[in-house]
Amino acid sequence: MGRTVYAEDNLLPYLLQLAKSDSYVIGLVLGQNADQRDYVVHLARTPCPATKDVKDETAGGATPTPSKVELQPIKSVQDIQETWVADHAKHVTRMLPGGMWVLGIFIVGPGDVFADPKSVSRLRAVLLHIKKNVSSNPFLQGNCPNSEKLALHLCSTTQRYTCKSIDTNNMGGSVRPVEWKFQTKATRWHQLDCQYDLDQVFPTSLDKQTQSLKKHLQDMLATISENIKSAICMIDGEIKESSEVLDALGKKKKTKGSSKSSNTGEMKTLNVSLYIPCDAKPEKDGEMQVLECCGEMNFLGNLASRVFLHQKATVLEAEQAVKQDIVRSLASRLELHWDSLIEEEQGSPEERLTLHEPPRRVLVPLPDCRVTLSDYLFPGEGPSEALISLQELLDLQVEESDVQKDLEIPADPAEFYALDAQLEGDASEDLLPVTVDTQKILFVGLAIAALVLAISVAIQFTGFTSKKAE
Repeated sequence: MGRTVYAEDNLLPYLLQLAKSDSYVIGLVLGQNADQRDYVVHLARTPCPATKDVKDETAGGATPTPSKVELQPIKSVQDIQETWVADHAKHVTRMLPGGMWVLGIFIVGPGDVFADPKSVSRLRAVLLHIKKNVSSNPFLQGNCPNSEKLALHLCSTTQRYTCKSIDTNNMGGSVRPVEWKFQTKATRWHQLDCQYDLDQVFPTSLDKQTQSLKKHLQDMLATISENIKSAICMIDGEIKESSEVLDALGKKKKTKGSSKSSNTGEMKTLNVSLYIPCDAKPEKDGEMQVLECCGEMNFLGNLASRVFLHQKATVLEAEQAVKQDIVRSLASRLELHWDSLIEEEQGSPEERLTLHEPPRRVLVPLPDCRVTLSDYLFPGEGPSEALISLQELLDLQVEESDVQKDLEIPADPAEFYALDAQLEGDASEDLLPVTVDTQKILFVGLAIAALVLAISVAIQFTGFTSKKAE
């Protein structure tokens, strides 16, 4: 059986309006993969880069900055800058809920690109660069399980479309045909909501005191990711069989008056809870070591997760999507945060409490679809800033009122300045040797939904040690 793609029918007019007889437009195909089926939710045009931007991006620069240089149209498939498209894919991956990926690319332009071996080779290169770029941060989990990526072409002269799949694990393999179907309400989505509490302390050993904040955060992210991977998942307060279909959940509880066909097109909302198992291994004296520390880092808060699964998804797919969403969202925030820092935090005894506030999550529904994508707003930013990202990265025209900004609410920083006095009092009452050694305790807390901030505390103390099991 061949591969089939289901896409919302409102996406076809979008492609047609991009058609030009003398140039090409390239973009990303976004959606969910399920074995030999793909469910496409959005097509996001990649903006044409200015000459200056392409040069900076090729040299390994970070996010391209807006340029006043006139945008250059793509006159040939060979003119496509694969590094630019790959960078676009990485930024868009941050905005996708768990369980969804960049499934491939689309290209709108004259002729038949699949009939030209050089054009096919260029499309392969673009897909390979996308794969490598989204893999640069493994916590984004940007590569879907299916290594075969989609390549959709709409001929601007005949207005006919053709879809092929290209295996990124075998770049010399053949191009396979794919059946692409535009349909009204192509799929019915299940919505899964989860609130994940974060309150975890990480000691900072002396041999890591010169380590950058970015490296500290990456190490902690790896630990949190492993914890989430091992978490027990409950849906609507119950542990379900992994093979059970989401569509069947809750049907037994319906009364005769409320029973409706599962094909009504209504979205089902399920609540998910994750529980981290406690370490059951007993601590033995031989397994203990004394770790001399210079401080500690603390993740604190509540992360809001919302994912969407196709109508035939199983409990196992739901569990994987929720866990992926939490790790991807946390990784995206931290990556955006450390990229925004002007200089590395050094800390000093005078700094009692310094706040680092990672961006919070907002949601935007797609046109004619209840599926939402994410954006991240730093403190002081409002929905208007999200409209800029949505326009540039997703080619979406939305109203400010469409941005769901109350999913995660920033906390009042004044609550955390009270910790300074508390820590100072605790230090003065500590019965440790008289010798004073200035050291640093760093709290990087991610308090999302109820709290969105990271705390850095510098405090004087003596002989601070902690025991840590291997």
